[in-house]
Amino acid sequence: MEKYFYEAFEGLTRLAPGSEHSTKKAVSLVNVDREKELNILDIGCGTGIQTLILAEVFPHAHITAVDTNQQFLEMLKKQIHTNALEDRVTVLNASMFEMEFPSETFDLIWAEGSIYIIGFQEGLKQWKRFLKQDGYLVCSEISWLHSNPSKDSKEFWTEGYSEINTIPNKVKQILDLEYAIDFSFVLPEGDWIEYYHPLEHNLKEMELKYDDHPVAMTVVNMIKQEINLYHNQSRDYSYVFYGMKKLN
Repeated sequence: MEKYFYEAFEGLTRLAPGSEHSTKKAVSLVNVDREKELNILDIGCGTGIQTLILAEVFPHAHITAVDTNQQFLEMLKKQIHTNALEDRVTVLNASMFEMEFPSETFDLIWAEGSIYIIGFQEGLKQWKRFLKQDGYLVCSEISWLHSNPSKDSKEFWTEGYSEINTIPNKVKQILDLEYAIDFSFVLPEGDWIEYYHPLEHNLKEMELKYDDHPVAMTVVNMIKQEINLYHNQSRDYSYVFYGMKKLN
């Protein structure tokens, strides 16, 4: 089944809702000196679209981009070469569950659309030791937009990601783990369209190719269910950027 998920996302530059505008907005809210030689860790970098934005906005930073999908990492390596960033961006095939960096290595940890893999609270706990004092952690995380989501939304997301919660509750989790919350903002609907539109194109191609293949069609239908849910219940949930600073 895994191979069909990879096929569904083949050729996509974004592997979660987002946009250049939203990434740059989040970056603009991080209160650090952009001319400084920062050390940045991009966790779950995927194809690295946000990695390249970080390299652009922080022109003197060194970025370590981590993911386990070698195909995505090869795509990023090509972009690194094209943009002559070999001396500033290091690509590492490693699991976010097993990262081995010295304590207090990074000024900024970035996890755009990826922290759900380890879990929001677990990610904040485990990655905190890698941050320097007053270092930033920025992530985007699926969150309820209000406290009374529809039955369909609740059933889908409770089964798919049990850590989904309201924005105030996410902020409380951040504070309880001894970070200072610096900002949060909801991704606009256009960020979902930018993600889903090319994905829907791939799904149509797979439907034609695997019409009589039950496993492949199971994957196609699972992803279509998610897309249809968002189209019908977009007021219930969205990805939210959270920016926080390590206190101790």
